[in-house]
Amino acid sequence: MSSIPARTLRTPRARSTDVTALIPDFPFEYGKFLDRSGRNALCTVANAHYGKQVLVVGAGVSGMVCAYELMRMGLHPVVLEASDRIGGRLYSKKLGNPGDGVICELGGMRFPVSAKALFHYFEKVGVKANMGDFPNPGTEAAISTVVDYLGEPPLYYEATGNDFPKPPEYAQIEEEFFTTFLGGEPFHFAEMEAAMTEGSIDLVKIKTLWNKIVDDNGATWDDKSFLRALQELSGWDEAQINLFGQIGFGTGGWNTDFPNSILELLRVIYGGLDADHRLAYDGASSMPERLWSMPASTLGDDVAHWPAGTSVETLTRQAMPDPFCKEVRHIAPKPGGGFTVKFVDTRTQEAFSREFDCVVYTPHVRVLDKLRYADGAASVEQMNPLLPEGTWEAVMNTHYMQSTKIFASTTTPFWEERDPVDGKRKMSVTLSDRLTRGTYLVDYGPSLGAYRGSGMFLSYTWNDDALKFQGHLPAPETLCTNLLESIYPKADISGFYAGSDTFAKMSWENEPHYLGAFKMNLPGQYEYQRRIFSQFMQGIEDNAPYGFILAGDDVSWTGGWAEGAVTTAINAVHKAAVLFGGGSQTGNPGPIDAWDTLKPIVRS
Repeated sequence: MSSIPARTLRTPRARSTDVTALIPDFPFEYGKFLDRSGRNALCTVANAHYGKQVLVVGAGVSGMVCAYELMRMGLHPVVLEASDRIGGRLYSKKLGNPGDGVICELGGMRFPVSAKALFHYFEKVGVKANMGDFPNPGTEAAISTVVDYLGEPPLYYEATGNDFPKPPEYAQIEEEFFTTFLGGEPFHFAEMEAAMTEGSIDLVKIKTLWNKIVDDNGATWDDKSFLRALQELSGWDEAQINLFGQIGFGTGGWNTDFPNSILELLRVIYGGLDADHRLAYDGASSMPERLWSMPASTLGDDVAHWPAGTSVETLTRQAMPDPFCKEVRHIAPKPGGGFTVKFVDTRTQEAFSREFDCVVYTPHVRVLDKLRYADGAASVEQMNPLLPEGTWEAVMNTHYMQSTKIFASTTTPFWEERDPVDGKRKMSVTLSDRLTRGTYLVDYGPSLGAYRGSGMFLSYTWNDDALKFQGHLPAPETLCTNLLESIYPKADISGFYAGSDTFAKMSWENEPHYLGAFKMNLPGQYEYQRRIFSQFMQGIEDNAPYGFILAGDDVSWTGGWAEGAVTTAINAVHKAAVLFGGGSQTGNPGPIDAWDTLKPIVRS
């Protein structure tokens, strides 16, 4: 779901390299940890704790991965979800009927192959077998791209076509970005990428290079925004930086990320999260949905304690027959251990209270902060012990981005047709400096699944651009259609809309259980992120592991990427295992075992 555009020329796949999205702050190889486990559970617990209930708050990617792995090691996950669906910010909305209908990804929609932990689960549940290349601008999968910039005539090009080659200025920008800006001191892109490439992974080099960027005798690049770093190191003038901000290298504008710490961008670029994206034809949310409903034996996994046929859903419904529309409102530590959790059925407003020895909390930490003040003055004091004071400070200062998507299903992928006069496609994936910003075209025709229709993300916007669609102006789809038809006067775009079940819109800042799309750290917030990520280690060094555990992509170092949701879930699973008298399997050390060696540097 990240706003970062995709590179097209200097991708790992284009250079036949296999980059793994290791996070330089804590470069634990989660993908290998998962693969080495085979059929076995990732961790074990003491037999005396089999069947112990663990509350998992939130049924998004992180919550479902965590719940599935807790089940496999013999614990009893109980998932509570504030909405009426599984998936969180993977939200695959089906428009129309099977056959000619289409799937609209209102949340995460493009998934980099370097995300090895995420793809472990995509493969496990069968999603990976039905994927195609995502139609990022400037790529072959997009067929063609149009750039609408500064009121000039739209610039058309195809990724593979002798008649319409990619404009050289975009290729030059991409080359200079990776060589001049990222290539030398202090970012050493080629060295860092090589250290994250299978066959040459070098954790020592990753930590050495990264720690110097984060803290070089008190100096840190975290204090500088992406824009400031570009101004100092790129060699570009103002016009070039503006072009890069609005259009990038013909794959999308980068200015949404300009205010963020340069470290946020580096983590994504080093690990190839911005490249070689895949589209899930079954719908991205089918992965957490299958982890919810499918027994582990069906997915080829062994399970401790539980009988064959047990799933996360069956265990949850044993404890909570209807776990949906259950909004957690208060979590308080109990004297002597464990937690009292209060929640409300949002349909009936009926209140409940339950006790658990362990709670894994996966929604946005911004929501957690709100809970402290939701039940009177006493609730503040009751919830404060959940986190150290410095971690609460980090939670309070977490910054989230806005995002809006506007989608229309179409009767056909009409954009594949060519104009008989000029030979250009009727419509293209479109980059604009105007209202729509990014327009993506998706064709599910190659899908092996039930939905094989087509559609258009009329607009995909971030932050200030996302907010432009709020208020009481004409319907957003009308605004987008009018703009796009001005770019494509020969295309009757609205004539291809698919009838009554046509449009879908999502503004994540308006969703009551999200309050934004995802976290992005501003300059100077490295130490906040270190505290939030490190929370899963709370109590470990004192041999008193604490049973309240944060997980989710905003807890990770890569907000907005599902890989971070998966990896923090694995952290939580390992922590729960230790809490209940166990740990990682022999010969396959987990993230807690690697902590002393790989832990994030503390700013001096």
